Amino acid sequence: MNRRHANIHCVYVVMLALAIQNNAAAQIQESPSKRSAAFSFVNTIGGDVGRVFSSPFGMSSNSTFKLMGLAVLTAGLATSLDRSFDHGFAGRADGALGFPGNGLVTMGKGYDEISSLYFLAGLSTATLAGGLASKDDKLLQTSRLLVESYFVTQAVTFLGKELFGRSRPYTGRSDFSLFNFGGSNDKHSFPSGHTSSAFAMMTVLAKQYDSWWVKIPAYTLATSVAIQRMESRNHWGSDVLVGGLIGYWAGSTLVNRHKSKLQILPFEPYFTGNGVGLSINF
Repeated sequence: MNRRHANIHCVYVVMLALAIQNNAAAQIQESPSKRSAAFSFVNTIGGDVGRVFSSPFGMSSNSTFKLMGLAVLTAGLATSLDRSFDHGFAGRADGALGFPGNGLVTMGKGYDEISSLYFLAGLSTATLAGGLASKDDKLLQTSRLLVESYFVTQAVTFLGKELFGRSRPYTGRSDFSLFNFGGSNDKHSFPSGHTSSAFAMMTVLAKQYDSWWVKIPAYTLATSVAIQRMESRNHWGSDVLVGGLIGYWAGSTLVNRHKSKLQILPFEPYFTGNGVGLSINF
């Protein structure tokens, strides 16, 4: 995909996000002016993005310990196990992975050929259309969260690629060129942007609609993208591991932020010795 087409797609999804937010705001409450509607949009998007990027600073000591363990695991993969994984895929002809590996690779290739931006456009448009047709606020919210999660993960992975400058497997090297800003695509291996975007969007769907018939297909698709990126030798094992975690982190943080809002009811009953009533929260 060339840069011009990518820019067109980016404009499309940004406009889509604007349409979703403005429509949702109109359904939930009447805006006294265009200015307040615009402020509501900026406040919601800004709050979502701010929550994602500030979430690591609010972790508990237990979560921090887990994160440190994950960092050690990733370092181990990057230094010792990555080449073993790559050798397992290198030189294999189509159909040599066995079932269900072949099916997952085929599914992942479909995601790659469509491109993540087209996939986002199709999925977010479908949820938007469904939300508008059925007047379903949750579907409208899901459409916006899909767009947000995609752009957040792409920003993080883009920065990671530029900072670490890791060589892709097909180059025969796995070295890092730190602060490789503006480097070639051959040194954009870590982390995997395809994997991060797939896990971000699928995590949004899986957590918005907490049912096995949503979770299994969603995470199967995301996993297939990770496997295909290794099978095509575009990424090392640690690249897709970190990419998947970035996507899961972004998707989970965005959904949890809005779920916590929904759990705060606008009113609650109270009981006293003199009677009962409703306490309204503004």
